[in-house]
Order: sequence, then C-alpha cells, then structure tokens
Amino acid sequence: MRKIAIAATGLASIIAVALFVWVGGATTPGRAGEGARELWVTSQGTDALYVFRFPQMERLARIALPAGAQPHITTFHRGRYAYVGGMGDGTLYVLDADARQVVKTLKVAPGGAHQVRVSPDGRTAIVAAVGNRTLTRLAVDESRGTWAATGTLSLDELQKAPVCTVFGQDGQRAYVSLFPDGLAVVDVSSMTLLGMLATDGFVACGMIRSADGSHAVVASSGSGGHIYTLDLEHGTLVDRGTLGAADWHSFNMTPDERLGIGTSPHSDEIVLIDLITNPVRKLGTLALTALPGLSANQPDALGGGEPIQGGMLPVSLRAAGQVAVVDLRNMSGRTYTPVVAPLGPFNLMTCMNCAVHGVTVRP
Repeated sequence: MRKIAIAATGLASIIAVALFVWVGGATTPGRAGEGARELWVTSQGTDALYVFRFPQMERLARIALPAGAQPHITTFHRGRYAYVGGMGDGTLYVLDADARQVVKTLKVAPGGAHQVRVSPDGRTAIVAAVGNRTLTRLAVDESRGTWAATGTLSLDELQKAPVCTVFGQDGQRAYVSLFPDGLAVVDVSSMTLLGMLATDGFVACGMIRSADGSHAVVASSGSGGHIYTLDLEHGTLVDRGTLGAADWHSFNMTPDERLGIGTSPHSDEIVLIDLITNPVRKLGTLALTALPGLSANQPDALGGGEPIQGGMLPVSLRAAGQVAVVDLRNMSGRTYTPVVAPLGPFNLMTCMNCAVHGVTVRP
C-alpha cells in the first residue's frame, strides 16, 4: 500500500484534541483473522464485490455479480448475510457472507436499487429504488434464510426518489432520505407515507443511529454540510448548524457522537466536525491528494451507515477506483488500496462510470 499525502487546514490543535479525546474501541478479532475484520467493497463499474481483511487491506475475495448489476451499497444486520443493491439491474442481492455466494435475488425495480436496510429486530427490510421511486418492504428471517417482498410504496406523489433508510428502534417507522432533498416518514406495517421532513439539500446515506437507537445524527449537503438530530421515536428534526465545506456527500461519526466526519468529493477532502458544540463547527479538513495520473479521487462513502469502530475509517474514492484507510488516531498519513483501474470521468447522475462506492465493515 502507498501513502496518500495529508494536508490539515483550520484549527490543527483543536483537531488533535477532538481526535484524541475520543477513545475508540480496539479492533476486535473477527472472521478475517486475529485483530481484524472484513471490509466489503462494491465496484459498481465492474459488477463485483471485493472482500478485504480490515484494516490491513489484504484482499480475501472477489465476488462477481451478473453483468449490468452495478452493485452500489452493502449493508449487514448481524453479519451472516450481506445485502447489496444493484443500481444497474434493480435487483436486491442477498449473499451468504461466509460462503461469499448469492443465496437470494429479488427484482424490485427496472434499475436503481440503491440501498437495503434491515430493521433493528431483523424481521423487516426496506429496499430504496431510485429508478422507479419505490420502496419495497421485505419479510426477513435470517435464521431460516428466507426473504420475501410483502409490500411497496410509490413516492411518485413527491416527485422525489428514495435513497437510504434508517429505522426507529421498534422497526415500525422508517425515515427515508430523498433526492434532491427531504426525508420521507413511512409507517412500515402499512407502507404508507406519514409525512415529510424538510432538509437543506441532499442527505444521501448520512444518517447514523445513536448507540441506544433513540435518535440519528443526519447530515445534508446544503450550506456545505448541514447537521441535524433526528428523533427516531417522535419524528422531529432539530437543526444543529452548518459547516461551510467546499462540497458535501457522506457522513459518519464516532460511537460517542463527539467527532463527525464528512466527505467533500469535488475538493478531495475529508471534513472533521465537532459534534459537541452548539451549533456544530468545522474543525478542519484532511486532503486526499489525487493519485498519479488522475485529476481527482472524489472521496465518497464513509463506512456502511454504522458508527466508526476502533478508530479506523474506510473511505471509497469513487473516481480513482481505490479505498483509503484513515487512522483517526494517527494523522501522519493515509494508505490506499487499489480495487479496480480508474474507469474514466465520474458521472454523478448516471453513475455508469462509478469505480468504487460502498465500503462496509462486516459486524
């Protein structure tokens, strides 16, 4: 692995304090070996998934999906099965994560199956399909290995496409980010739209649940990053301030909710956020310089929608076909791992040339 140069701007001393005040959990032994876990990476442009030992980034497997699948995001519930949305073919792929084999496919849209999210109790899942503006509810039984579509909800009346989902603790209410803005509030049992919460721009998958499941910290793209707290029981959204970053896409945070991190794709930066102050404030940025021969990296996703564990953060570099590994406890360097060769200019609207998008640590 090679080093990516770091540039820290802004309040350097405060950044250091914010990073080291947080004491992340140690990396725990996992299926990939002592002191390691698995990182699942989607290569949308090559219809494949890659599995790495994490954080060492030793490649363990390449899983080929059907041509045209364009896998976008991988999510897990407890770790036995991986859930992958096919942006190209509108298909949900369920994989046995140990065998690394597809065990179930469900066609949910002509195209644009973006994200699958399983409820906290593991009994229900929501598939968000941007291709036909539809949510599909699944009955899930991982112990029996069964998945079945049990209902749909069209969001055509909103003229907005569903992107990603976060559930309330009991799984009866879902909050779905919309493109180009807003959150849809959905009653899961009846698959009806209860209402919509306004946001300053596009939330994407920047909705991270708290440890107790009572709320989620939400980040939208407006104003260079706009932070909210979403009460998952009552469906209220509290404004926590803006950041003024150059650009905005994804969001994650440490489990104690002290440090937030966002990506600024078009400035090739990671944005560091103090989540304790009110309003929140931008601590500074860490630059991921473009790799040789490339004009940009475009950092995109920050993990698979779960808080950062052990201080190690995977970052997809969608224009470069790479994964960067950021050690939040050591700001002296970055490593990156090649996944696929760069596939040409990135097209945000069609994503036909996305090289790498989803980066998810397996529980």
